Amino acid sequence: MILSGGGARAAYQVGALRAILEQNPAERFPFDVICGTSAGAINAAFLAAQAHQPQVAITALYDAWSTIRADDIYDTGWWPVFSNLGRIMLSPFSSSQRIAPNSLLDSAPLRRMLSQWIDFDAIKRNIHAGYLNSLSITAMDYSDGDSVSFFASSESTRWERRYRRGCEVELGVEHVMASAAIPILFPAVRIGERYFGDGALRQLHPMSPALKFGAKRLFVIGVSSPAAQSPEMIERRQPSIGQMAGHLLNREFIDNLDADIETANRFNSISNAIGAAQSEALNLQNIETCVLTPSMHFNEIAVRFMSRQPRSLRLLFNTLGLSKRGAGASFASYLMFDGGFCWELMQLGYKDAMQQKERVRAFLHGS
Repeated sequence: MILSGGGARAAYQVGALRAILEQNPAERFPFDVICGTSAGAINAAFLAAQAHQPQVAITALYDAWSTIRADDIYDTGWWPVFSNLGRIMLSPFSSSQRIAPNSLLDSAPLRRMLSQWIDFDAIKRNIHAGYLNSLSITAMDYSDGDSVSFFASSESTRWERRYRRGCEVELGVEHVMASAAIPILFPAVRIGERYFGDGALRQLHPMSPALKFGAKRLFVIGVSSPAAQSPEMIERRQPSIGQMAGHLLNREFIDNLDADIETANRFNSISNAIGAAQSEALNLQNIETCVLTPSMHFNEIAVRFMSRQPRSLRLLFNTLGLSKRGAGASFASYLMFDGGFCWELMQLGYKDAMQQKERVRAFLHGS
């Protein structure tokens, strides 16, 4: 199972998984390998820690996202937000590096919350007991720009390729924090002697970690929106900083996964066309994918919750030129850690998974 990133949008994954587990009420978690990136890493680590009781796990995760607040993730006070913004603006005029903050927002509350949410020792126990084969959490190394997959596995499967590598570690809160550290918004996280940021950055092949663990059938829950958009949500003015930031975040969190899936399908077509013998000689293997993505734009949901965000955040949105439309709302949706907004995303994920339950069931049962 591959869980992509997307800030608060990752709540969608929880709703989809709830529907999937309701349709497959077995004691065992239906996925041997879980790969998470950014906010998807939070869901992945939580599920891995509870793989021995999947029904309990998904209920607890659903409840957690339903009650989440912005101040569970970052300091929403006026002074922390706008003092950092002011220091960023003043830093070009100062010779001292001390004036420049490491990020716009302070994510210390997220660290505290994850320490309470996730039992990292239970991840090791579940892998040892066979409830799970592998968990992979991907972050980006700011030192060299590599995409690094930190993993715990029943098999030692280290790898190193151009711009990406896998490192077997004892997973902890710092790995999830690093994976979810959206650049500029959240500070980089130190692991060892290096600093890491959001795993979606430079993750050119999001499906690669799962393949390294021997997976040949991949269930992907993404957060990309459908191509069509309501006419009233389309911006027809010069783009603001917030709108451009929304497109940049979409590029990092969404486009690479879509491109990787397209590439896998293309290689499958080539493999089928040249035949089994030649595919084996070229080391080509079919990768079966089942992809679940939202049936409607999150922007259209986000606009209803803009007024419920902390006043400091609303003022920040206004400063960046966000409007209740288009990519402006898209940018806001990444930071909209609001129980009501997340609940609606989970409801959408549940509905989408139930509408495709026959396809999902056939995939999970290999038919």
